Amino acid sequence: MNWAHWQPQESVLNSVKDVLQEALIPDTEIQKNVHEKLSIIQNIPDITYYFLSILGNRVYSEDVRNLSGVLLKNNIAKTYQMLPQESVQKIKDECQSLLMDPSRNIRLSASNVIVILARNHLKTWPDLISYLLKLFADQNLFSEIALNTLSKICEDLINNRKTQEEVYGIINEVFPTIMEYLGKENCTMYQEIVKLSNQFLQDYFRLMQHSVDLTLYLENIIRLADTSDIELQKYVCHTFVIYVSKQEESLLPHLHDVIMYLMEKSTHEDNDVALQACEFWLATSKLPKCKEILTPYMAKLLPILLKNMRYSERELYLMKDTLGSDAHKKDLAQDITPFHMKSKNNQDDDDFFSDEEIGNQDDDFDDFYMGWTLRKCSASSLDSLAVCFGEDILPILLPLISEMLNHSDYLVKESAILALGAISEGCSEGLKSHLPELVNFLQSLMNDCHSGVRIITCWALSRYASWIVNVKPDSPQMYFVPIMLLLLKHSVDDNKSVQRAAISAFCVFQEEAQLKLVPYIGVIIEGFLMGFERYQCRSLYLLYDAIGVLGKSVGTHLSEQQYVSKLLPPLIKKFTESDNYYDDHYVAVLECLANIIPFLEVSFLPYAEVVFCHCLQLINDTLISYINYQENPDEYDPPDKDPMSVAHDVLYTMAGALKSHFVKFVSNSNLVFLLLTTIQDSSNSIRQTAIALYGELVTLCYPLLSSSVNSYIPLIINNLDEHNDAVCQNAAWAIGKLCTVMGASIQPYVPQILEHFMHIIRNPAVARTMHQTVVVSLCTVFYVCPDVQISDISGIVKNCCTMIRFLRDCEEKDLAFRGLCAIIMRNPNFDKNSFMYFCDAAGSWFNIRPDLNDAIKTILMSFKQQYSEEAWATFSAQFPDNLKAKLHDLYGV
Repeated sequence: MNWAHWQPQESVLNSVKDVLQEALIPDTEIQKNVHEKLSIIQNIPDITYYFLSILGNRVYSEDVRNLSGVLLKNNIAKTYQMLPQESVQKIKDECQSLLMDPSRNIRLSASNVIVILARNHLKTWPDLISYLLKLFADQNLFSEIALNTLSKICEDLINNRKTQEEVYGIINEVFPTIMEYLGKENCTMYQEIVKLSNQFLQDYFRLMQHSVDLTLYLENIIRLADTSDIELQKYVCHTFVIYVSKQEESLLPHLHDVIMYLMEKSTHEDNDVALQACEFWLATSKLPKCKEILTPYMAKLLPILLKNMRYSERELYLMKDTLGSDAHKKDLAQDITPFHMKSKNNQDDDDFFSDEEIGNQDDDFDDFYMGWTLRKCSASSLDSLAVCFGEDILPILLPLISEMLNHSDYLVKESAILALGAISEGCSEGLKSHLPELVNFLQSLMNDCHSGVRIITCWALSRYASWIVNVKPDSPQMYFVPIMLLLLKHSVDDNKSVQRAAISAFCVFQEEAQLKLVPYIGVIIEGFLMGFERYQCRSLYLLYDAIGVLGKSVGTHLSEQQYVSKLLPPLIKKFTESDNYYDDHYVAVLECLANIIPFLEVSFLPYAEVVFCHCLQLINDTLISYINYQENPDEYDPPDKDPMSVAHDVLYTMAGALKSHFVKFVSNSNLVFLLLTTIQDSSNSIRQTAIALYGELVTLCYPLLSSSVNSYIPLIINNLDEHNDAVCQNAAWAIGKLCTVMGASIQPYVPQILEHFMHIIRNPAVARTMHQTVVVSLCTVFYVCPDVQISDISGIVKNCCTMIRFLRDCEEKDLAFRGLCAIIMRNPNFDKNSFMYFCDAAGSWFNIRPDLNDAIKTILMSFKQQYSEEAWATFSAQFPDNLKAKLHDLYGV
C-alpha cells in the first residue's frame, strides 16, 4: 500500500482507538474481552499505519498514543520483512520527528520503534546516528531520549556481535562526540554517557583506543568520582576496573589515588557500589604485576575483603526460609534445578567443579540464588590474591581470621570459614603447620547449631580435601575416615542446604581419594541409601552425582555383588517410577546410570533388560513425537531431544560393560533400525552419541549389522566434519572399528574416507584428540587396504607418527602401527626426513608383540642399509640418547 495515498478509514480508526482505550481500563471484566479484540485488530491489513497514525496524533490521550507505540513496535518486530520499503521509510521519518514530541513517554515510544527498525538494518538508515547525535548535542528537552536511543542501538551492536568494521564505524562516529560532554559542567547525562562508554571499553577496548582519547576520558572520570550520584559512582568504579584489567597505561599516574578511592568505595553502604569497587581487586589480582601494585595496600585491603565476606541483609532475608530444619519439606518448583553429571560421550574431562567454585559456592549449596554478590566477589578476590601473594599475607590474615572464628556473632564466624577456604590453594605451604589444628576445628564446627556455619564448613573441608586424604596415608583414622564419616553424616542433615553442601564436599573428597575409598565402599553406599530415603528432589540430583563420582573413583571395585545388590535397587526404583521421559529427575537418573554402568560390568546384567527397554522406548517415542511435530507443527510441540541423547549414552555404556551379553538385547529389538534415523538427526549431541553406540555395536555384533552396513557407512562418513569436534571424532573412531571387522570389504568407501581424513589431519586448527583419533583410524585403513594411493606419503607418515607416539600401549596403537608399517613397506622411497618421526614413534613402545616388533625391525634395518655407515651415524646422531637406547634394546638398531 502506498503511504502517499493512504488515508485512515474513520470507522476503523475509531475501532482501533476504542480497543486501545478499553485496554487501559483496570477492570477485570473489560480486560477479559480486550485480548480477543486486540487479536482481531491485528488482522487489519494496514494496522501498522493505524498504530503509527495514532502514535503521532496529539488529539488522542498520551496513554492511548503510548499504547499504540508499544503495539507498533511489536508489530514491526514481527512483520518488518513484509513491509514495503516506502512504508519502512515513512515509519522512520515519523518516529524521528516524534523524538521532539512534547511528551517524554511519546518520545520514548518512538525511540523503542526506532531501535527495532535499526536492529540488523542500521546500514539502511545512514543518517540516523548523525541525527541522534545532533539532537543530543543541542542539550535540551529532547537530548535525553536521543542519547537513550543511541545507547540502545549501540547495545544491540554488542549483543548481536556485529563485525569489527561495523562496530568501529559506530565508535568513530558516536564516542568522540558524546565523551566531549563529560568535560562540560552543564551536562546532565554523565551517567548515561559513562555507562555506554564503559560497555564499549569493556568489549572493544582496542577499537576505542583508536577513536577516543582514553587519557582525557580517565581525567573526566576522576573529576566525576566525587559525585553523590550512586549510579554514577558505580560506573566510575567500573571504569577503573576496565582500565586496570586492560592494563591501560594512562591509569599509572593516578594509580595510588584510584586505589585509595576504591578502598573507600569497597566499604560503601550501597552494596552495588561496594561490589563494583571490589571488582578492581579481583581484576588486579590477575595481573602479572599484582604483587608490585598492591603490596603497599594489603594491610588495609585484607580487612576490607574479610568484612565484605559477611552475608548482607538482603542475602540473609533471601535465606531466611532455608536456615532451619527443612529436610522434611518438599522442594519448591524454583528449587528443583538439576546438577547433571557430564555425559561420557559428551565430555572428555571428569571435572565436576569449576575453577571458580569460590564464586558460586552459595549457588551450589543453597536454595537461594543471589547472583554475583559483594560476598562472592570479595571471596574470589581473596582467593586470587592468596595465589598471587602466597604465605606472605598470612601474618596479616591469620590474626584477623582467628579473631573472627572466635566471634560471638555466627555470621562473622561463618565469613571467617569462607576466608579459610578461599586461601586454601594460594597459602597451602604457609598453612601446613596450622592444618592439623585447623581441620580439627572445622570438624567441631560441623556440629554448630547454625546451618549457615555447617554449610560453609563443608565447603571449607572440601578445599582442604587433598591434605585430609594424603597427610597420614598409614593412619587413615586420624583425618581421612573421621571426615569421610562426618560428611556422610551431614549429607542427611536436618537442613537441606547442609545436605547439599555435604554431598558436594563428599564428591570432591571422593575425587581426591580415588582408590583409597575401596575399603569403605560399603560404608559409603550405606550413607547413599539414607539419602535415597530422606532426600527431596534437588538433593537427589547431587546424590546421583556422588554415585557417579564413586564409580569413577573406585572403578570396577564397585562391581562386587555386595555393593551392586544394595546400590542398584533404589536407583532402578527411582528410574522406573518416573513416567515422564522429559522430567529432569528421570534424565538425572539416566545420566547417573551412564556414569556407573562401565564400572559395574556384567554385575549390571540383572538390571539391564528394564533399562534397555526404557531407553529404547524413550528413543522410539521421541522420534515419533518429532515426526508428529514436523507433520503438524501447529498441533504438536517439538520434543526435547536431550533425554534421547542420554538414552543413547546409557546404551553405549551398557554395550561396553556387558559385551557379548548385550547382543541378545540388540538382536531382539529395533535398535539398529532406530540408529539409522538418529545418526541423521539435526542435533550434534544426538549424532555424536548415536555414532558412538553404532561403533560399539560394530565391535560387539557385526553379523547383526552386516546386511545393512552399506546404509550406515555413508552417513558416518558425512559426519567427518572437523567443525563438530565430538561428532567428527566419534565418526572417525567408528570408521576405524568398521575397518577392523570388514577388512578389505570397506574398499569402496576408502577414497571418500581418505579425502576427509587427509583434510582433517592437514588442518592445524584441529583439536589434538580428534587428530589422534583420525590418525589411528587412517592407519587402520592402511592396514586393511594397504594398496591405497597416497599423494603425500611423507607428510602423512610424519603426521601419523607424531600422533601415534603419544598413545599408550594398546590394541589401537598396535593396529595403527601395523597399518603404518604396511604403507611404508609399499612406499619405501618416501622422504628420509620423515623417517626420523617413524624412528621416534617406534621407540615409544614398552610392551610390543613379537610379530609387530619384527615388522618394525625390518623397516629400520632396510632403511639403515640404504645408508653408508658414516651416513647412518650422522642420521642417528640426531636422536636423543634415550631414543637411541630404546631402538637398540627393542630392535637391535
